[in-house]
Amino acid sequence: MSTIPPSPPVGTADPQATPNGRADLRARLRGRSGLVLCLLMAAVAVLWMALAAPRVALELRPLFGDASRWVACALSVPIVTAMLFLMLRRSCSDAREAELTAHLQRQQQELHALAGHLIEVQEKERRTLSRELHDDIGQAISAIKMGATSLDGEDEAVRQEIVGEIVAMCDQTIGKLRDISTLLRPPQLDALGLVAALRWQCERLFRSGRPVLELDLTAPAERPDPAVELACFRIAQEALTNVLRHSGATRVTVTLAPRDEEILLSVIDDGRGLDPERLNGLGLITMRERAQQLGGTFDIETVADAGTCVRACLPLRAPA
Repeated sequence: MSTIPPSPPVGTADPQATPNGRADLRARLRGRSGLVLCLLMAAVAVLWMALAAPRVALELRPLFGDASRWVACALSVPIVTAMLFLMLRRSCSDAREAELTAHLQRQQQELHALAGHLIEVQEKERRTLSRELHDDIGQAISAIKMGATSLDGEDEAVRQEIVGEIVAMCDQTIGKLRDISTLLRPPQLDALGLVAALRWQCERLFRSGRPVLELDLTAPAERPDPAVELACFRIAQEALTNVLRHSGATRVTVTLAPRDEEILLSVIDDGRGLDPERLNGLGLITMRERAQQLGGTFDIETVADAGTCVRACLPLRAPA
């Protein structure tokens, strides 16, 4: 199972005080670095006992008598332990710093990719809108104008026929304008709320009946903030579009459920699963960014030939 984890926080805490720091410590003690550190510890102990211990024993002789030499040699244990601790601490700190640096670089790359993707999407939507307005709406209005100007001088039967054509073109134009408006922002989201908008979107995408759609949508007691509703709707829209385009699923389940001060969204399909190379695709990055901008979480689980589960947990109230 492959999972996209949430981005870890970047902090300045002591790496040895964290689980990652302890894992680094155990790994280094088991690996080649552990062997080198043990040899260094043994060398320090030998040097201490050969060079420093005799002098320390002379100083301790009034207190411990003949046992002073053993006491002086025993002092090598805490010294070597302290040196080992300092060396491991520095080594693990360097490893943690390198890990955080690599994580920041990955985040910057994702942000650059996301910015480029957003610009590309904006330009694509503008081209689509421009083409729709020019080719369809513009031509329809021109045809209506030509039909209206041709009414003069025609007999009643021809005039009624032209008027009927004008009315039909007006109806088609109104429908196209409604489709464009819905594409930009579904009116159901503002007028009726998130559950109604999700139900409309799901039924619209799966109106052919394949794959089979199951809906379990429960509205929270209090309506979420508009930004939360929009983010939840867009995440579901992207996930459902991916199911239709790539999954080959036979069944899709969409669940929306309130939980305390949060709302949970899940889209589950029984398709072929996601290609590992697409786990960091721009669509998934966009969904994750939408959730994280609101202080929520996003994760995806996928199993080859067994399906995919997309989950988003969003707060009901957007951060100020």
